[in-house]
This record gives sequence, C-alpha cells and structure tokens, in this order.
Amino acid sequence: MVGCATTYYDSEGNPVSKEKMSQLRATAVKAHLAEHRYRVFVDRMYPMRGPAVYLQDDWGLEVSGDSVGLFLPYFGRAYYIPYGRGGGLSLVEPLTSYREEPMKGGRRIFMTTRNDFESYQIVLEVFDNATVSLVINPSEKETISFSGVMELNDVFTPKGQKASKRHQTTFMKL
Repeated sequence: MVGCATTYYDSEGNPVSKEKMSQLRATAVKAHLAEHRYRVFVDRMYPMRGPAVYLQDDWGLEVSGDSVGLFLPYFGRAYYIPYGRGGGLSLVEPLTSYREEPMKGGRRIFMTTRNDFESYQIVLEVFDNATVSLVINPSEKETISFSGVMELNDVFTPKGQKASKRHQTTFMKL
C-alpha cells in the first residue's frame, strides 16, 4: 500500500507540523480578511445549466481596500449584453457594500458593486483552511458559482508595521 504525504517547511527550511500549518493558515486567512486585502483563485466553475467545468488558467477575484476586481469566465444565460461586451465577468470597480459574518469554520462575505452596465451581488465563503466558495449574481446574467483557494503564498504585513519574521505567512509546499 502506497500513501502520499505532504510536508510543509517554514522560511528557514524547518519542517512544520500539520496542526501548526493549519493554525498558520487560519491566522493568515483572518489577517487578509481583516485588512480587506486578498486574492482568490478559482479552479472550478458551476454554471446554472450544464456540468461543472475545471478551469486551467488564473481566474479569480481580488479585494483591495474599497475595490473589487473580477477576472472570471462566464457560462450561462445573459439577459442583456452591451455591444462588444460579451466576454466573461471582468471588472475593477469600487465596492458599494461589504459585510462579513461568521460561519462554521470561516467567514461569509457579502459584497455588491456595479459598472456602467450591471450590478453584481457577490457572496464569498472563506474557510479557515483557505478554501473558498464564490457565488456571483449579476443583474443581467444568470447566477454562477465557483470554488477555489485564497492565495497565501505572499508575505502579509499588517498596515503600519514593518515586515518581520513573525508576521510573515510565506509557505512552501513540497
């Protein structure tokens, strides 16, 4: 019988236990959410009609302060498409609302934004293990869902603090 084990190492190359890794991951997720600075990459798309689709490129969502960026594919029924704007869900706009609430094992985030053509209701469920579930409800298209992970490979430094080893959340996976 053959098994597969994942070993994590800290920035100095020392092995990190599975429990410690879970704790570090949860801390990093909470820190990113508290600062309203995070990026989510999705690897599955769940349209209202048809089967789930595996995504191979870098599709996702980014929140930075009071703005949201969507770079997502779209498959489904569109009720209105402005001329020349038939692509996916691609925009960078200010948030019109942002609200978080706790849920078992993570946080549920409700966001709204709009561009010149439609408004978007966004529900993002972020779990402590950095997995995410994303639902986008555009006003002129059918709702679509995605799943993926929050990016934690960057070095996170809270605002107003210099980078130090104890605030870094850099992980390497072998």
